[in-house]
Amino acid sequence: MGYDEKIFKISANKKAMLMWLFTAIVLSIAYTIELIKGDRTPAYYTAFMLICWIPFVLGIIFLKVKGADTSWYKETIVIGYGVFYAYTVLTSDTNLTFAYIFPIICMLMLYKDKALFIRISVLNILLIIANFIFTRTVGNPDTLSMAEFEIQLGVIVLSYISYVLAIDHMQKSDGAMLGSVQDNLARVVKTIEQVKKASTAVVDGITVVRELSDENMQGADAVVHGMEDLTNNSIVLQDRTNSSLDMTNKIDMQVGNVAELISEVVDLTNGSVTHAKTSYEQLTEVVKSTTEMAELSSEVETILQDFKDEFEKVKTETGMITGISTQTNLLALNASIEAARAGEAGKGFAVVAEEIRNLSLGTQTSSERILGALSHLEETSEKMTDSIAKTMNLIHLTLEKITQVNESVARITEDSVRIGDNVQTIDSAMAEVEDSNKNLVENMNQVREVMDTMTECVIDADSTTKVMRSKYEETYNNVNSIEAVVGQLVEELGFGGFMGVRDIEEGMFVNVVVGNKCEGLEYTASVLEVFEDGIAVSAPKCKEKELPIDDDREYHLQVIVNNELYNWDNVRIRIQKDGNYRIYVKGNPYVLNRRKYKRMPITYDCEIKSTAFARICGGRMVNISASGFAFASRDVEIKASKGILVKVNVINFPLLAGTELVGQIIRVSDNDGEYIVGCRMLEDNMDIRDYVEENYKG
Repeated sequence: MGYDEKIFKISANKKAMLMWLFTAIVLSIAYTIELIKGDRTPAYYTAFMLICWIPFVLGIIFLKVKGADTSWYKETIVIGYGVFYAYTVLTSDTNLTFAYIFPIICMLMLYKDKALFIRISVLNILLIIANFIFTRTVGNPDTLSMAEFEIQLGVIVLSYISYVLAIDHMQKSDGAMLGSVQDNLARVVKTIEQVKKASTAVVDGITVVRELSDENMQGADAVVHGMEDLTNNSIVLQDRTNSSLDMTNKIDMQVGNVAELISEVVDLTNGSVTHAKTSYEQLTEVVKSTTEMAELSSEVETILQDFKDEFEKVKTETGMITGISTQTNLLALNASIEAARAGEAGKGFAVVAEEIRNLSLGTQTSSERILGALSHLEETSEKMTDSIAKTMNLIHLTLEKITQVNESVARITEDSVRIGDNVQTIDSAMAEVEDSNKNLVENMNQVREVMDTMTECVIDADSTTKVMRSKYEETYNNVNSIEAVVGQLVEELGFGGFMGVRDIEEGMFVNVVVGNKCEGLEYTASVLEVFEDGIAVSAPKCKEKELPIDDDREYHLQVIVNNELYNWDNVRIRIQKDGNYRIYVKGNPYVLNRRKYKRMPITYDCEIKSTAFARICGGRMVNISASGFAFASRDVEIKASKGILVKVNVINFPLLAGTELVGQIIRVSDNDGEYIVGCRMLEDNMDIRDYVEENYKG
C-alpha cells in the first residue's frame, strides 16, 4: 500500500477520538456508581457529566466542520479534555485523579508533536501546583499531603520527560530513516530518471518499430495475397496446361488415327482407281459390243421390215387365195346345183367351170408369188438368224463384261463406303481436333491472362518488397538506436549497483585478461562456485597454458551474463588447495554493451559437440560473425539446448583450418523440424571480422 498522509491523519484523529470516548465512558460509569452509593451529589454529578461530554461532542462537530484529516483536532482534545481534567482534579476528594491524563497523553503520542507535549506538560504541572495551593488554602489540607504532592509532581514531570524524550527519539529515528530513504530515494529517482529517459527513447523507438511493423504487416499481407493469387493462378495455369496437354495428346492420337485412315483411304483410292480403270476398259468393250449390237439391230430391223413387207404380200396373196377358194367353193356349190339340174345340159356348169379355171390361174399366179415371197423370206430368215446369233454372242460377251463391271463397281462401292466411313471418322476427328484447338486457344488465352495477373502480382510484390525493404532499413536504424539506448541504460545500471557478482551462475565461462583489458592475453575458465566477494573457477587456460599468478600483474575479469559483458578491473586471484582458482572482485562491474559485427552467410557442413549431448550432432552453418555464429541441425538433441556451451567444427572452412568455434547457445528456433541455433562466442574473433569484411559485401 502506498503512503497517503491524509489517510494516516484521519486514522490518528479517529483513534484519539475513540480513546477520548472510552475514557469518558469509563469515568461516567465510575461516577454513576459513586452517585448511586451516595458518594456524589446530583448537582456535582450533573456538572461532571456536562463537562465530560460537551467537549467530546464539540470535538466531533469540529471534525465534521474541518474535516476528518484536520491537524487541529489534537488541539481540541487538549482544550476539551484539559477542561474536564482540570475540573476533575480540582473537585475530587481523591489524589488519584491526576492519573486521568495518562490515557489521553499516550494516545496523543500518535501525533509525535514534541511542542504539544511540552505545552501540555507545563499546563499539567501548573494544574498540579494550583491544586496543591487550592487544597492548602481553600480546601481540606489533610486531603493532599506534601509527600503526595511531591509524588504527583514527580510522576507528572518524569512522565512528560519520558514522553518528550521518546518523541524526540522517534522524530530523530524517523528523520534518520527518512534521510536514508531520501538518499536511497534520490539514487532510485536518479536511476529511475535514467530508466525513464531510456524507456522514453525505447518506447519512441518501439513505437516507430511497431508502426513500421504494422505497415510491413500490411505490405506482407499484400505480398501474401499476391502470392495467394499467384498460387491460385499457378493452379489454374497448371490445370489449363494439363488440359492443354490432354488436348494435345488427344489431337496427337486423332492425328495418328487420321493418318492411318488417310493411309487406308489412299489404299482404297488406289484400289478404286485400278477397279475404275478395269471397269473403264470393260465398259469400252461393252460400248463397242453395244455399238455392234446396235448396228446388227438396225440390220435386223431392216430385215424384219423386209420380212414384214413380204409377209404382207404373203398375207395379201393368201387373202387372194382365200378369196379364190371362197369363190371356188361357191362355184363348186353352183356346179353342184347345176349338176343337180342336169337337165339343161350344163350351161351353168360351163360358166362355173370357166370361173374355176380363171380362179385356178389366179391361184397359180398367187402361189408362184407366195413361193417367191417365201423363198425371199427364207433368205431373210437366214440373215436374221445370223444377226440374232451374232447379237446373242455379243449379248453374252456384254453380260460377262457387265458382270465384271458390276463386280468392279461393287468393289468401288464398298471402297467408297469404307472411304465414306473413314471420311466420317476423319470428319469427327477433325471436329474433335477443332474443339481441342478451340479449348487449347481458350486455355492459352487463360494462360496469357493468368500470366498477366502473375506478372502484375510479381510487380506489385516487387514494389511492396522494395517499400518493405526501405521500412526495414528504417526499422533496423531504430532497432540500433534502441539497442544503443538500452546498452547505455545497462551500463548506467551497472554503475548504479544493480548488477554484480550475484548474477553469475555456475557453469558460465569467464575470461581473465592479463594486462590491458582490451589487448591483453585472455585465459578462459568455467565457474565452479559463486561467493559474495568473488567466484571459484577451474584453472584458466590460454592455448593449453595455465594462468600465471603474480601480484605485480594487472588482472581483469570478464563474463557474459544475459548477453551482456560484465567487467571487473584489478581483481585478485589465488590458487586453492584443490588446484582451482578463486577470483576476488570489489564493487560493481562495468557493464559493456556487446559490439555488433557484420554477419556473413555460409553453407559449410559442421559437427556440434557438447558435454550435454550424448553424441556428436551433424548440421550446416548458416552464418558467422566476429562475435557469434548460427547453424542449423535436425538432431532432436539441439531442440532444448538453449544456454549450453557447444564446440562447432566447421568442415572445409578455410579460415578456421581445424579450429573449433566455441559459443553459448542463446536462441533455438524450430523451422519444421530443422532447428536454427544462434550462438554467442566467448570472445570476439578479429580474424573472422577481417574475413567477413573482405569476402562479404552484402
